[in-house]
Amino acid sequence: MRIRTPRLAGLIAVLAMGVVPSAFASGLQVSPIGLHLAASEQAQALWLTNTGSDTLHAQVRVFRWTQADGKDLLEASRDLVVSPPMVTIAPGDRQLVRVIRQVAPPADGAEAAYRIVVDELPVDGADKGGLKFVLRYSVPVFLAPAGDPTVSATLKASVEDSAGGTVLRVSNTGKGHAQVADVSTHGADGKDTPLLSGLVGYALPGSTMSWPLPPEARRAGALRARINGEASESTLVVDAGSR
Repeated sequence: MRIRTPRLAGLIAVLAMGVVPSAFASGLQVSPIGLHLAASEQAQALWLTNTGSDTLHAQVRVFRWTQADGKDLLEASRDLVVSPPMVTIAPGDRQLVRVIRQVAPPADGAEAAYRIVVDELPVDGADKGGLKFVLRYSVPVFLAPAGDPTVSATLKASVEDSAGGTVLRVSNTGKGHAQVADVSTHGADGKDTPLLSGLVGYALPGSTMSWPLPPEARRAGALRARINGEASESTLVVDAGSR
């Protein structure tokens, strides 16, 4: 099974079940929000917590994560397995889900990327007389290459016109992923003006991704972004001929 999705974040979907106005609040929480397995690690832990007042049921699945044509692609994979894949969690309780490696570390020097998708399952009859919100979490998982070398992203950006408007195109020629957030422009007056706030998306090794920008970005100065959660923003290398 392959899924195409234009943008993935920690919480990627909230689906409404039913048609009447009252609602039952979901209590599903997932932590941590990302996993990284060193070459020597065989497993890590994912915790599912029920902070609500009703018993919840959830399904946990693994997808290989790649990028092509500026989009995220998810394909069902057995490179990692999760145990247990189906959980029932009482109110106030939590469940450990083990994420277990089934493949050798990548041999090409670049990290491999996966997504663990956690879907809360609607309870039979829960949507009668109310609105049931069902949560989906998508947790990024990165496998370090053989030998655990230090890997990093090497980014080049361009601001371009597309059929849908102005876009920021980011190419990653490095061996590690780049989580791109808080894109801003740095003006000649030394002030930063936000263009895209919060998480924008990821650029995986060897991939190019595009995200829409406001039209004024075409006239903006130097672009800056927060990469992989760093405390300060970094200047993006922008192709001088792209504006």
